[in-house]
Amino acid sequence: MTEPYIRPIWPNAAVAVEATAPLLHRSAVAAADVMAVPGAVTCTLLTGVGSISANTYYVKVVAINGYGRTTARAGDTPITTTGSNLGIRAAFALVTGATHYDIYCSTATNPLWVGRVTEAQRLSGIIIDGVGTVAVGGTANGVNIYVAGTGLAADTTAAVNMAYVPPAPIGCAGYSNIHFDIEMTRTGDAVAPALVVVPYFYNATGAVSFAGTPVTLTFGGASGVYTSMRQRLTVACYGAAGCGLLIQSISGSGASVNVYASLS
Repeated sequence: MTEPYIRPIWPNAAVAVEATAPLLHRSAVAAADVMAVPGAVTCTLLTGVGSISANTYYVKVVAINGYGRTTARAGDTPITTTGSNLGIRAAFALVTGATHYDIYCSTATNPLWVGRVTEAQRLSGIIIDGVGTVAVGGTANGVNIYVAGTGLAADTTAAVNMAYVPPAPIGCAGYSNIHFDIEMTRTGDAVAPALVVVPYFYNATGAVSFAGTPVTLTFGGASGVYTSMRQRLTVACYGAAGCGLLIQSISGSGASVNVYASLS
């Protein structure tokens, strides 16, 4: 049996906490723990409605959850408005886990933000009739865009998928640290191995998890790089009811990760 770790309890008490043996936290993880990017975005010209100026427009859509936003999906085709046909419809399917969507539409190939809609609004149909404003109407499973965007470009704030989907955490109440033993494997040498991991912490009061600082891991083999394919990452978990490790990005030929966890 290991020696007990004495964890101070605020303000002056102390309690003995047994350090735990490593247990498998995650097995054979080969993909990032992020929400899917929106699927096909079908763009069509609306006739007899809208107030967008006559021109050729590009559309992109970003999905959003409580942790962040995906990268953007471009519309299937640019749309040229003309005459009294000054509206664009962007139709797309539900992204599982998404609560909102950011819509981008302008004459630039990397279009500017025009508005945000909820999943409920996408489902029922909604109109963006001003930058950042919506109106009731439209057709189910899509967004009618009546104005051009003037906000940030899609790829400016949606260049990396940060819409995390944390796996089940490990209970760590009463412990000070969690130790992640990370084992990277790969099947070849066509693509170099790389891994970015993010510890996350379950807040029992808010019943939601919060992301910690992303950590980039490098693996040995390149000139001057001596780090192992098996590495330990220790993270303080004071006050968290649960903690786990999600994968922000993973690359390498046949790359796969096992994660073990212990507490102290």
